[in-house]
Amino acid sequence: MNHLSKCAVTAIFSIVALGANAQNLAHKIPADAKAVVTLKGDNLIELMSVKEFNTTFLGKKMLEKMPESVKGQTKTIADFGINLASVFYYYNQSNDSVSYNCVLAPVNNSGQIDDLFKQSDKKFTRNDQLRSFYNHDSTEVVIWNNEMLLFVKSSGKEAYFSRPEVSKRLGLPVTKDYSLTDSATTVAEPAYRGLDYTKDADSAITATEPYLEETVPVKKKKAVLRKHKSGRHNLPKHKISKKYPKRKKIKKAISIDEQPLKEESYAIIDTTNSDIIIDENAPVSAYGQDIEIDTATVNANKRIVAIKNKEVVSWTKKMISGFFAKDNHSSILSNKDFVKSIDEKAEVTAWLANTEKAMLDFMPAAIFKGINFLNGYGSANVKLYLEKNAIRIGSSITLSNEMAEAFIKINKRKVNKKFLNYVNEDKLTGYMAYALDTKAYLQEYPKLMNRMYGSIYKDEADMATDLFSLLLDEEAVSKVIKGDALFIFNGLKQNEVTYKTYEYNEDNFEKDTVTKTKKETSPDFLLMISTEDTRLLNKLIAYGVKKNVVKNQQGYYEIFTSKTPMPVYFAIHEGIIFVGTNVDEIKQIVSNRYQAKVSAKHRDAILKSNFSAYFSSKRLAGKIPENELTNPVQLIRTNKLLNSLGDIYLKSNQIKGIVFSGEISMDIPAKEQNALKYLFSIAEDVEK
Repeated sequence: MNHLSKCAVTAIFSIVALGANAQNLAHKIPADAKAVVTLKGDNLIELMSVKEFNTTFLGKKMLEKMPESVKGQTKTIADFGINLASVFYYYNQSNDSVSYNCVLAPVNNSGQIDDLFKQSDKKFTRNDQLRSFYNHDSTEVVIWNNEMLLFVKSSGKEAYFSRPEVSKRLGLPVTKDYSLTDSATTVAEPAYRGLDYTKDADSAITATEPYLEETVPVKKKKAVLRKHKSGRHNLPKHKISKKYPKRKKIKKAISIDEQPLKEESYAIIDTTNSDIIIDENAPVSAYGQDIEIDTATVNANKRIVAIKNKEVVSWTKKMISGFFAKDNHSSILSNKDFVKSIDEKAEVTAWLANTEKAMLDFMPAAIFKGINFLNGYGSANVKLYLEKNAIRIGSSITLSNEMAEAFIKINKRKVNKKFLNYVNEDKLTGYMAYALDTKAYLQEYPKLMNRMYGSIYKDEADMATDLFSLLLDEEAVSKVIKGDALFIFNGLKQNEVTYKTYEYNEDNFEKDTVTKTKKETSPDFLLMISTEDTRLLNKLIAYGVKKNVVKNQQGYYEIFTSKTPMPVYFAIHEGIIFVGTNVDEIKQIVSNRYQAKVSAKHRDAILKSNFSAYFSSKRLAGKIPENELTNPVQLIRTNKLLNSLGDIYLKSNQIKGIVFSGEISMDIPAKEQNALKYLFSIAEDVEK
């Protein structure tokens, strides 16, 4: 896409608004939109003015990338002609044959938009108040009037054009191995059925003119002998020289529905010069000859692309026809789930109508081969909040009733409170806690796998799930590993590691085995896992000691193998399995001398959620060894970035009805004015 269009789209999603109470264009978004992204300009202007944005590196870059003919006239992003006092939208429409990526923005001054196109030598047509611009192949369209601007980028789907009946109708090469099964492509019907522009476009054409199969003459480059200087040359020598006979040139005609045969390339070589010795086994390219090129395939591919684009353009024109007229179709506002996702406090909201169908629409069917990883998942949304003291991203997804019941059973367990006796927040850099009911998970797991694979491997999935349930004792496993764990990350440390290598003796050319030492960086961590029945674990430990893999250190154990990248210690104490890399910490735990310290904030974060995580980048700054980053400047920039980031928190929420949700947040340093300016300051530091 040209620079002008790119800058216009970037402006829509990067620019802040000038005020509130502007027209909301949500009613123009079709009801069958698969995804919608909303950007609230009036929320952003409260955090950063347009004047302030112009001075940022992003504002400057946007203006720098404008064509030279426009730079003199465009001094600020407000000169783009877009109404910066409203809400901007991106949405996607798609069906089995085509996908439309659309941007919808309010217009403040249509004359300024006209001038941008004129100064960039981009011709557009005008019909009364409606202007239209098409790129070179008409797959990208910009249409605007005095009220709004619509940008559409359309792309056809290869799965549709590969269908035998479609290929035959359009005169495309027929793919013989097209064999997608119904189970691999069948999905639930959307709740809001929109217009099928493909069907409408096809029905509007009463008699489609067939594409003639045109023979294309083969164009070949003549082989030219490159002259070599007398005397020494770089050609490979051979004892036997051979003269190649001249071959007749062959011209071949090929139609676009015929797969071209791969011709053997050849060159005509004049061997009358006695200085040239030919190796009959060497490739022709070794002699510096120009190889004859068959352009039939290239020409055929160009025609195939042109045919597909013609169909896509026809559908696109049908889709946008009447868009700027009065509302004559149902809008996305008739979708209750979308309306429910609207949050006036969120600066950006992304909504997905159906995650299961989105995966099947946007991912090639050949990748999953009928396996439905998101079976049972419905609509989803993600919201960005830029607040004074924090940046928050909230997300939620709807589940089927069966999936929601499984989640409730699996997540009924809580994190073991005893874990907090071995947490010292002054030492840690981060942590991650998780709790699930092992017994419930093992009971629900076969059902989840059957739901995922059952559409195409039903018999195999049924047998596998029955065998899984028969061989596994869920009750016994749940006593050994109860399902809750806490991983504590204390940073990085360097260990001195011995290794063996070989040195070669230059006198006798024999290699000698030598032992050397080096420093390796490894994580410093402590992992805690709840357990109730330790009989199996004790047997495994005894077996490891017998095989000299585990070393008993009186109260704790050390994993002792040459392949271990770092020292690892473990112990079983107070119904908890401890695994860590700090031997002093393990000793304190088993001797009941560990000093814990946990604030109410971290206590609630760990105990009140099935999943929680925390990371302090500041505590990692300065702890990265110099030898890990070869460039000292890169190390300085990395430490600067880590120091500038606030504390990061993640958590999951309890299921409400059939909605599962979670949140990630990052604190804003006290010296920063708000989240938006803080993000720009980080981006500018990275850009430097």
